[in-house]
Amino acid sequence: MSSEKYAVIWKHFEKDSAVGKRLNANADFSLPYFLSEEEKKKFDQKEQVSLNHFHMVMGLLVGYFDKPPGVDTSFAKEKAATIINENLASFKTNSLENLILDLSNFLRDSHGQKVSLQSLIAGVELLAESSAIKYDACIDLINCIDDDELDDRLAAVQQLKLLLSKIDPKKLNKELVQDYLKMIEIANEF
Repeated sequence: MSSEKYAVIWKHFEKDSAVGKRLNANADFSLPYFLSEEEKKKFDQKEQVSLNHFHMVMGLLVGYFDKPPGVDTSFAKEKAATIINENLASFKTNSLENLILDLSNFLRDSHGQKVSLQSLIAGVELLAESSAIKYDACIDLINCIDDDELDDRLAAVQQLKLLLSKIDPKKLNKELVQDYLKMIEIANEF
């Protein structure tokens, strides 16, 4: 997945590498790394880009559904929650849910709502019980539909309705329940 403003690159690892051993890899694998616009320019110009856990965690979220040619992404999907959980302390948070919400906010502020939406939809896969992640994904979905940023509007509306139906309003902060009900109205108007 790539755009002018950012890129997700897939880095190859040997199963016997330090990362492979730590993750108990049975075969060689690849992990996604998120590059900002500036880092993408350096990468495209074959300049050195220092990749760290921040790039990898964002890559796992934004690139979760990537299907790059010639790259098996199944190991990254399988290990995404494990890898992200290993990095919670680095992000100064104590839960996978908070990290996904915080990183998605960061991505929205710095790269736009479509990138944030990708991260949140991956978060829904990783933490299906999180109403807060679904709530934020619904906000991004509504905004992306309104701004005509998605290729398939009908599929986006269906996804919105499905996500809204899976939110438990009792698990939302009380001040968000009214907005949740408004989102249901908006979804029905699409």
